[in-house]
Amino acid sequence: MLRCGQMMLAQALICRHLGRDWSWEKQKEQPKEYQRILQCFLDRKDCCYSIHQMAQMGVGEGKSIGEWFGPNTVAQVLKKLALFDEWNSLAVYVSMDNTVVIEDIKKMCRVLPLSADTAGDRPLDYLTASNQSDELIFLDPHTTQTFVDTEENGTVNDQTFHCLQSPQRMNILNLDPSVALGFFCKEEKDFDNWCSLVQKEILKENLRMFELVQKHPSHWPPFVPPAKPEVTTTGAEFIDSTEQLEEFDLEEDFEILSV
Repeated sequence: MLRCGQMMLAQALICRHLGRDWSWEKQKEQPKEYQRILQCFLDRKDCCYSIHQMAQMGVGEGKSIGEWFGPNTVAQVLKKLALFDEWNSLAVYVSMDNTVVIEDIKKMCRVLPLSADTAGDRPLDYLTASNQSDELIFLDPHTTQTFVDTEENGTVNDQTFHCLQSPQRMNILNLDPSVALGFFCKEEKDFDNWCSLVQKEILKENLRMFELVQKHPSHWPPFVPPAKPEVTTTGAEFIDSTEQLEEFDLEEDFEILSV
């Protein structure tokens, strides 16, 4: 589950910096942004989204080191780690009770200092693919890989970061119901487009995976955008001890990850 969370976020960062049309080619020189994305996920304590950071931040969600993480825990961990990621400047929203609140997302994105370094993202028209198949394409994160670190020239050997075997297919009815859905919207217009497509293509179904509402429900606690805790260290050191995790509240009712 930790690796699945890394895969989801890495794809969001690819869209953020390189665009949705970018694709990896073996043994081809890659943009510097690509190398920097890889370094966010290296298995080192000083990398923002390393497995070390995710496991340690999970302690704040009530998960001991080595304990199994569910999709909800991974979503909460990514949301909290993103607060320390100044380069990517992501606003990570995790929905409550399977309900995506448009008002809360726009409020959060306008508070955080988001940047837009690249352009050219196409409309989120891939949602319409649900009408063409009942099947899913999936990747299996359970294959053991050799440890990879930064080379002397600052690059990363990225062979094991990509599919060395062909992806597989499965019937959507065989999917475990404990699932997190991740969506990346670079600009407000992308989010508005996503909301429109969800209402037209997803919410018309009888069995909905989630709801989309305009206003924050009145019976919910007030929405407060997440803020970076006041710590005196940076990088991996910010979660070097579990004492620094006390400033985070546990949020057990969240289900869906939206990036």
